[in-house]
Amino acid sequence: MNTILFLIIALVTVLIFVVVYKQLEGKKRYTNALYLQSLGRIAIFFELVNSFSDYVTWVERDIIKAEFSDIGKFFRNKTNYYKKEPIVGRFNEVFHDFDAYIARYNQNYVKAQKIKLKEYFDNVEGKMLDDQQRTALITDEYSNLILAGAGSGKTLTILGKVKYLIEQKGVDPKNILLLSFTKKTVEELNERLQNIELGTKATTFHKLGYDIIKKHHQYIPVLTNDNTLKLVIEEYLKKDIFNNPTALQSYIEYIACYMNIPEKDENLGLSSRLLLNRI
Repeated sequence: MNTILFLIIALVTVLIFVVVYKQLEGKKRYTNALYLQSLGRIAIFFELVNSFSDYVTWVERDIIKAEFSDIGKFFRNKTNYYKKEPIVGRFNEVFHDFDAYIARYNQNYVKAQKIKLKEYFDNVEGKMLDDQQRTALITDEYSNLILAGAGSGKTLTILGKVKYLIEQKGVDPKNILLLSFTKKTVEELNERLQNIELGTKATTFHKLGYDIIKKHHQYIPVLTNDNTLKLVIEEYLKKDIFNNPTALQSYIEYIACYMNIPEKDENLGLSSRLLLNRI
């Protein structure tokens, strides 16, 4: 009987000790200086996230992830450990799936802009943009690839994007660079830009490079053509290739690669043979 009573007293004592220890440990857990400092950073994180009012690019997203990565590591898998502080669980939900969070935010932002600016998008050059074109205009990523067939409205989308950036986002027309490969496309773009008075101009890749060279170099290079390029190649072959056995061997091997071309590509083979014959 005394043994049973002793065991009961011992068990009660242990239980009391465990309860007291957990209370003390819990109190210490929520008063720890590092925890309190990290908790303050969580508040800053949500203040930043809740301040979003524009499209969030992947660069901005990754900057935020890097800035709060130490807090993410501190609170990772500790939602239950700090269950008396609900903001910890909320932080873990958002931060550790931040890519998806930003993707959802951007989707909602695009939807809201479409509603807000419906009348604006209904009249770009007197035409109504479709849903995909509106998405392309509002999406403000560092790169935005648009694939579409001929006559599907790519040029209209570009003009709409420029118009949206200038009139809705306050971008200075001088800070917008419009490039195309062909003069014909550039001429069309500039004509349409002038018609809607957007104050910016398009140019070709080649002209952009040439203008940069003229701006920063005292001696302006002469633009080449088929005739001058032919002379340069002939001069290079005669002086630098034919007088250098190693280079000549490499050149012959390179040309030889195009001599055994399948019949379906015989036109390419013919071009190579003609080049070889001319040399």
